Amino acid sequence: MADTTKKGKGLTYTGIVLLIIFAAITVLSFVFYNQINDPVNGWFAQSEENSALVNFIFGITPKLINTAQVLFVTLLVLYIVCFIIAKVFKNTPRRITIGKLVNSIVKVVIWVACVIAVLAVWGFNVGALIASAGVLTLIIGLGMQSLIADVVAGVFLVCDGTLQVGDIVTIDGWRGTVQEIGIRNTKLINYSGDIRVANNSTIKVFINQSREDSYPTVIVGIPYEENLQHVKEVFETNKTKIKELCPCLLSEIDFNGVEELADSSVNLHFGAKCKEGDFFAAQRQMRGAIKTVFEENGICVPFPQIVLHEEEKK
Repeated sequence: MADTTKKGKGLTYTGIVLLIIFAAITVLSFVFYNQINDPVNGWFAQSEENSALVNFIFGITPKLINTAQVLFVTLLVLYIVCFIIAKVFKNTPRRITIGKLVNSIVKVVIWVACVIAVLAVWGFNVGALIASAGVLTLIIGLGMQSLIADVVAGVFLVCDGTLQVGDIVTIDGWRGTVQEIGIRNTKLINYSGDIRVANNSTIKVFINQSREDSYPTVIVGIPYEENLQHVKEVFETNKTKIKELCPCLLSEIDFNGVEELADSSVNLHFGAKCKEGDFFAAQRQMRGAIKTVFEENGICVPFPQIVLHEEEKK
């Protein structure tokens, strides 16, 4: 399915169409200003000869046109501001993270201003509404403490720099890439495309796995009858080849010794450095490369087996 969103600018085909419609209405309203707004000789002047329905439609039409003007200005300002934010806050994960948070705050402020302007167009006493906003905010604030906590926590997450867009983190056992840090919540997306949304105030402890190189490890088993010193020599001789078979690795693989004396095998521990985003791919490549080199040198990977001892009959 084609993506109709122009990423980075917040511009959609629907938004473009609405912007064009509102722009056309705004231009025409300025061209025909007198004909629209003249209450006596204008196009929408009410008359006793008209029906009540016609007079009602004539009465609200100028308000609808003015509302379209407000929406046009709002969308235009919104797209311009979002475009500027996208251009200013870029290049680094921290700047992108701050940009997304600022973008969320700006959108809320612009739309609140739009609502106030629309109410003024329809004749509401905006001054009284603004004057009572303090009391209303207090009442709402008492009932929305969790929302306020989310907003404050989101600001601190961004300002502290402990969490940035693009970081791979684990929150409450769920591993994913930070997609967005918004006013209220943080979005993570995992390797399979699943998205998890966590309220900012609930993010108390998390593991950021992107700040340093990761160290994936793998366990490879060899038979008990295999000579361990021979295995070490084969590995050391083929370290460069194994590294070439693992393009995700940033270093050669380390042989860290015997991990476990298991039921059917001696399990060897291997590890290497890679970028966190390549963690699972690096593990798969390491297992495949080590198995390939071992098999080429006659070292087989054992399979589960059970040894039975029959008691001799006297």
